[in-house]
Amino acid sequence: MANHLHSGAQALPQCDDENAPEVVPIDTKPANVQAEDSAKLARAVSLVGARLGSLSVNIADTSGTVTEVASDIDREAKAFHELTGSLQQIASTSADAATVAREAVGSAAAVRDGLTDTAASIENALSMAIQDINDMARSSSDVFGEFEAVVGQLKEVYGFSESIQGIATETQMLAINAGIMAAHAGEAGRGFAVVAESVRQLAGQTEQVSRDIISRLQKLSASVDILQKQNRSNANRASAAVERSEAIDEDLRKFHVFGENVASMTSEISGISEPVERANAICGNVLEKVTELDHMAQGNAAKLADTRAKFDQLVAFSEDMILLVEESGIETADTPIIRACVAEAERTARLFEEAVDSGRIAMAQLFDENYRPVEGSDPRQVLTDFTRFTDAVMPQIQEAFLEVDPRVVFCAAVDRNGYLPTHNRKYSQAQSDDPVWNAANCRNRRIFDDRTGLAAGRNTKRFLLQTYRRDMGGGQYQLMKDLSSPIFVKGRHWGGLRVGFATE
Repeated sequence: MANHLHSGAQALPQCDDENAPEVVPIDTKPANVQAEDSAKLARAVSLVGARLGSLSVNIADTSGTVTEVASDIDREAKAFHELTGSLQQIASTSADAATVAREAVGSAAAVRDGLTDTAASIENALSMAIQDINDMARSSSDVFGEFEAVVGQLKEVYGFSESIQGIATETQMLAINAGIMAAHAGEAGRGFAVVAESVRQLAGQTEQVSRDIISRLQKLSASVDILQKQNRSNANRASAAVERSEAIDEDLRKFHVFGENVASMTSEISGISEPVERANAICGNVLEKVTELDHMAQGNAAKLADTRAKFDQLVAFSEDMILLVEESGIETADTPIIRACVAEAERTARLFEEAVDSGRIAMAQLFDENYRPVEGSDPRQVLTDFTRFTDAVMPQIQEAFLEVDPRVVFCAAVDRNGYLPTHNRKYSQAQSDDPVWNAANCRNRRIFDDRTGLAAGRNTKRFLLQTYRRDMGGGQYQLMKDLSSPIFVKGRHWGGLRVGFATE
């Protein structure tokens, strides 16, 4: 250290002022003065170390707070992003609902218009059909009356035909009598006989015509009777059709009511569509603002993450400075704990090597990284092939270390992945139903793979002094220093001996 100062003194620029004090190199000063300067330098370095330690604690505390805030903001940013996604889905659904509402209004209006046109067409067609049915019924009734009159006339004609036939019979009888009388009269009655023969022939023809008329009248009467029956049946059908037309007319009135209901429903759908459209517009505005806020939240989270990374660098720098002070050989308040930690780490390494040499545990078992969860544990605990071994050999070292300094809180060995198999007895309680209590009192067989825990397990320097906030569960933290020294077994880095002690 003196050589560094001597070199610095020689590098000072020359001063032309004759009143300037003379610069005397340190190595030319008297021994008692050099000793006094060295003591001052040692006190200064010690003070710097103490201040660095205090600064490191404050930085670690601030870094922990920033980390927590960053984690919270990151979670909030993610939640906000998820909320934005949900709002986007809601906005999309709202837009779809608005579209559906518009389409429903259009469809309902089309149905209403089509129903109105159809109802008018059906009403017109049914009205015409009902009119035709009524006309047919009246016509059928008229035809039925006409048929009745025809039947009466046929009966009269039939009576006349029978009368004609009677007359023809009498005329024939008269002709026969006249012929008989003409035959008795002889030559005088010959002319009368010719007349009588003509009358007889006329009577025969009249009878034949009368029979033909009667035969045709019988056939015509039978046809008229059939037509009359059919007409009566048609009249009955027409009457039934009239009755059914009345029912159709009633249904048509119901159809009108249905059409009015559809028109009312269309009006109501139109009323629903308007608030849906307004809600869709509002949702769009909200989504726009939330999206903007989401971008801001993501940006703030990114900035805070960058700030956290810078704090981590600052913590690492302060730790390096503390390491330089400790390695300078200047005694500080932490020096006794550091020496003890390094010595016990070396002792732990010898215990491990002796166990391997004696066959108590194999290297493969000692370096096992197959962490098997303990069922039902909360926080989760795990086991490896070396857990029982460390439970047997580490308490003698770890429990004794608690007496090294009143500030020491714990001492435990961790592997390269931050797995802590065996803790101090006070932190190795059986787990209860309370995870918060377990987090503070059941810290053995757990993996602490945070920044501090991994750095302690993977450090290969003579020692590493960190400051951190110890998570005790339930949102409780304990600000402390973390000291670790590496453990090498047969030249292979197993992990480190980790000591936690209070900052004051």
